[in-house]
Amino acid sequence: MSGWGTSPPGFDPLDPLGQGGEEKFEVIELVGPHLRVTGKISLLRFGRLSDLINHNRGFVRLTDARLLRRNGEPTNLVVPELMVNQDEITFVGQSAEDASAAPTGPVGGMDRPLMERVPRQLVIFTAGHTLTGTIFAFVETDIANFVDTAEPRFVALVDVTARSLADRRVISHFGLVLVNRTQITAASFLEKAGGANETGVAVE
Repeated sequence: MSGWGTSPPGFDPLDPLGQGGEEKFEVIELVGPHLRVTGKISLLRFGRLSDLINHNRGFVRLTDARLLRRNGEPTNLVVPELMVNQDEITFVGQSAEDASAAPTGPVGGMDRPLMERVPRQLVIFTAGHTLTGTIFAFVETDIANFVDTAEPRFVALVDVTARSLADRRVISHFGLVLVNRTQITAASFLEKAGGANETGVAVE
């Protein structure tokens, strides 16, 4: 997909019809301090879920939304449409089966197009969860640079384990997670970490 600001004339990312004239939906899970819910989200004309979420600055619209219990088990409460305040979302998750086959991030960057991003293992702490997974970042990126960077607002991780801090027995696994930077309380790269079993990530 063309980058934002370089799209061809007539391209509207908020148009509900995707490529081929058909609206594309993906199944996601929204987790926040006071809400856990699953449902379908329209990608509109965006090629990736991460692009859609980071472009949006208001409420996230879910259809066929089902309320989940804290441990992820479904409840009987289903609503046809649910608007969720983006500021109250800690992370957006997709199972490995539901995650889009499209890459979650660019190989290079607008400022350094020839610089390749490499997989780095990362642990993120929020008010309610410990998240461990793989992020694609520049080799020279240190954790101070990572936490001080404001954009993109939602950071993409793959192969993620989420552990509830309220109940350490509640563990969830996702193929893709988009973490809200405003909800991050602490973070660290795990290449040289010890005791990684506690976070759910094996580090050699």
